[in-house]
Amino acid sequence: MKQDLRFFSVASLLCLTVAQVIRPSFDNPPVNPARSLWNDPGVDPRVANVLRRSCANCHSYETEWPWYSKISPVSWLIARHVKNGRAKLNFSEWSGATANQLEEIYDAIDKNEMPPADYSLMHPEARLSEADREVLKSWTEGKVVPVR
Repeated sequence: MKQDLRFFSVASLLCLTVAQVIRPSFDNPPVNPARSLWNDPGVDPRVANVLRRSCANCHSYETEWPWYSKISPVSWLIARHVKNGRAKLNFSEWSGATANQLEEIYDAIDKNEMPPADYSLMHPEARLSEADREVLKSWTEGKVVPVR
């Protein structure tokens, strides 16, 4: 029993060590400011501020990779989240949102699906207040963004 536990411990450590060699890309592609939501004159600055604070790490080319994103296997999970987030909605490649995208944003905010709970746990600054939610929901509905 003791020998089995020792073997399992050594094997696990060896696997984790080898896993560090398999690293996803953490590059952020260059950003063309002219194509960025942050510079879209049609987007209220209050909306842009909330989106930058709470969404940009996964939905833009301006990801700030935390130290733990360099440790496998966590790195694989984070890189996949960012890749999927950018593919779904990328504020660095902004040409306006379609009605479908706005509806998806509204639903994700209304159902508290975005930002994801595991992300908010590690990034408390990204949590959306009720006022933040109202700002974003108003924007997605084409209403005037409420003053906070």
